[in-house]
Amino acid sequence: MINTGDIVISIMGHDRGEHYLVIDCDKDFIYVADGRLKTLDKPKKKNIKHVSRLGKSDEFIDIKNSGDNFNDVKLKYLLKKWRSKCLNQTL
Repeated sequence: MINTGDIVISIMGHDRGEHYLVIDCDKDFIYVADGRLKTLDKPKKKNIKHVSRLGKSDEFIDIKNSGDNFNDVKLKYLLKKWRSKCLNQTL
């Protein structure tokens, strides 16, 4: 099950291989952002079947609960850490 605050990787479509943060969830679709092409203001609507869950972003949940501003710069930094973490696990 994919929830808000999860880090996912696209497995289908022209954006295959991209890492995203789940901003919102519906029944069949999720709204994802990467802070670069898909910003927090205009997230991408993606079918749940077309992504794979990598893990939960505790940092995003902490920022959201504390009321601090979460912007695209922080999102890019968060996803950069996840990419390097995934790369280090595969080596």
